[in-house]
Amino acid sequence: MDSIDKPNPAQLLHNKAKAALALGEIYEANIHIRKAIELDASDANIALAKEIKYEMGKKALAKAQQLLEKQRYEDARDEAQKALQAMEVSAEAEAIIAAIDLKERKKRHGGKRLVWLISLVLLGSIAGGALYYNQYSAEQSAWSQAQTTGSFSAYQTFLQKYPQGKFATNAREALKALNEKDESLWQSAIHPPEKSNLERYLTAMEAIGGSHAEDAKWLIDSLDFDLAVKEQNPIALEIYVKNHPNGTYVASARKLMATLVTSDDLKQIVDRFTQFYDYYAQGEHEKMIDFFNEITPRFMDKKMVDQETLLESFRESQLDVESEEIAIDTSQFAVTKDTSGVFTCKFTLSSQRKVKKLVEVKQKRGRRTVTKTETQWIQYFAKQAVEAKLDGDLKIIDYKVRLLGSRKEILD
Repeated sequence: MDSIDKPNPAQLLHNKAKAALALGEIYEANIHIRKAIELDASDANIALAKEIKYEMGKKALAKAQQLLEKQRYEDARDEAQKALQAMEVSAEAEAIIAAIDLKERKKRHGGKRLVWLISLVLLGSIAGGALYYNQYSAEQSAWSQAQTTGSFSAYQTFLQKYPQGKFATNAREALKALNEKDESLWQSAIHPPEKSNLERYLTAMEAIGGSHAEDAKWLIDSLDFDLAVKEQNPIALEIYVKNHPNGTYVASARKLMATLVTSDDLKQIVDRFTQFYDYYAQGEHEKMIDFFNEITPRFMDKKMVDQETLLESFRESQLDVESEEIAIDTSQFAVTKDTSGVFTCKFTLSSQRKVKKLVEVKQKRGRRTVTKTETQWIQYFAKQAVEAKLDGDLKIIDYKVRLLGSRKEILD
């Protein structure tokens, strides 16, 4: 079982910083993210640090405005400069600094005029500052959402909306990193193309839009089907169909399930024909009839043959046979099965039979020729090719034999 990766220290600090920011604890958040960056200067950590820095700037700006109202101009300038440094762009902070600078140049005009002037400057800048902030806030929100999703489409959507935005470079770098990760994991998955490697790729990349996800699924589908076929087992094919209901090879699997000849099927069929020929060799013709239905569609050159006709044929074929031995060549035994469940069997068999014949022998006795009847024993050897069809109950429904070769010996 794969071990579950624990968050590294940098990730833990990142999470603490994010939680503190959500609670408004800006300075605590800043401490955590700085420590995180020291351990791992990742894009995510740097982006969060920028977000925290911006919030610190907003806080400094609010303080600058309060100090300005209290006419603590130097303190207000310091806070405004801090805000400007943190936020990078702030029309409000710049307005405060400009107003205080103007006050220093025109000290003799008094404090009331200064406050009035600052108010005018601020009124002009607030609209622009608010617009900038709203735009920045929308982009910031979109960027945070893209980071949270972390997918190809999320970053691409962000760049379509903010191609020149503050985080556009970050988004492009994130896309580049994703592409590199995608290709690296894919190469690992297909060298060699093993199911576990492909599943590992899908776990990492499918949800975020990996470019090879469909290829990985197809390869897994193919590997599972190949394995099911190699097992030569209907259960394995059923499992394939269950696991891949929309798989490429479902139709083939269903056909194989109907036409697959299992090792058990083969053994039963070989054993059945072995018993059939044993009965024949022993002259137990009545027992052979159990291998046929009441009507056999085809037997040798006859069609629609009933059991009585078959029995008579077996008896006639063994007239004068003293003994017989029949052996099936199991190494060449081939069986196929069609979609209706009919087995077609092809094999060869060797037989030898001892036959008694009465022959007339002519002998000369003086001037006369005498004809004498004698018993002669002949040994026949034959090799035959058999093609037979069996139904689902292993009853013979079609049977034909072709002679491959024969010879005979006359016994003394």
